[in-house]
Amino acid sequence: MGIFVSNAQGDKNKKPLSSSPEMGVTSKTTQKRLESNIQANRKFSYPERELDYLLHIWGGEYDNVEQLDFDKIQNTNKQNEIHNRVHVSVKQFQNSNFGVGAVYIEEYQDNDPLNITRQCIYQLIPDDEIKGLKVKVYHFNAKKPILSIRESFDSISVLKPDSKKLYEGCPLILKRNGYGFLAKTDHNQCKSKKVKHSDYQFEITENTFNFLENKTEEKESTPFMLEKARCFTCMVDFPNDTNGRPTITKHYIDMYDQGGEFIFSYPDGRNMLLGMRNTWSFGMHRETFVIYILDKATNKTLIYSWGNPGADRIGFNPGWIRVQCDLKTQRNIKLQQELRPGS
Repeated sequence: MGIFVSNAQGDKNKKPLSSSPEMGVTSKTTQKRLESNIQANRKFSYPERELDYLLHIWGGEYDNVEQLDFDKIQNTNKQNEIHNRVHVSVKQFQNSNFGVGAVYIEEYQDNDPLNITRQCIYQLIPDDEIKGLKVKVYHFNAKKPILSIRESFDSISVLKPDSKKLYEGCPLILKRNGYGFLAKTDHNQCKSKKVKHSDYQFEITENTFNFLENKTEEKESTPFMLEKARCFTCMVDFPNDTNGRPTITKHYIDMYDQGGEFIFSYPDGRNMLLGMRNTWSFGMHRETFVIYILDKATNKTLIYSWGNPGADRIGFNPGWIRVQCDLKTQRNIKLQQELRPGS
């Protein structure tokens, strides 16, 4: 099976996302978790410190929309593998039943939040002998969307390892890999009868989550490469023909900057798509933060705007529509609500 190559050089010069903590700054929440589970005044072991940093960088939303563009470019001869669109939500939760390191994974494909293809809980256990983390894997018997449709997480956070909703899968071994971490299936400890032959690996860095899975011994897969997404709150305003404000907010939505899309109807009846991307600009030879509007009938770009990939605000106002997107924070939500008092 193919093995991930460390992305240390690729990440070295990559700036952290503006919504992520700075590199090297310990997560206060994570630190409290670890301190509540070890004796007072005892120093963290090396694996415990690795767990602390892992929980510091791993969480949020990830998407491989950028990978799909390069798939199309490289697959002109129809011989290379084309990846499905994949979105993964990673949420940490504190539950004494799973210990300090409990991570919930929810994956859907084909840009369909109802098409759940992986749903599991990882129990992360520091281990001095392997100088890394042992990962117990608990799959859900019946997959159903929770985070993808913004359902309450309460039903997940109270689960126990022996819950009837879960079954134990093959464990993983997770260790440091350059600037990130690499997890591999531990086949020697795989005792699950419900799991068919599967060799699963994933890699985590501050801004990426990559994985690959070989379900048969004959054919090797290539990695799915996902980038961390930030959530933006967007106002979509149309011209106001009545007295008062020149525009009126018709839509107030959340979008992710890794392939977020919102379809709406313009007053003249046309269906349009508002899109948001952090994408590679071949002309400028750099990553660029872009929002745009397409006419759905013609697939023609009507307007677009661009900025730095770490920007926390972007928008445009050509006169016939106004769009303002701000990084989703309590402060920015309050600001937008003040800007649209009559909407």
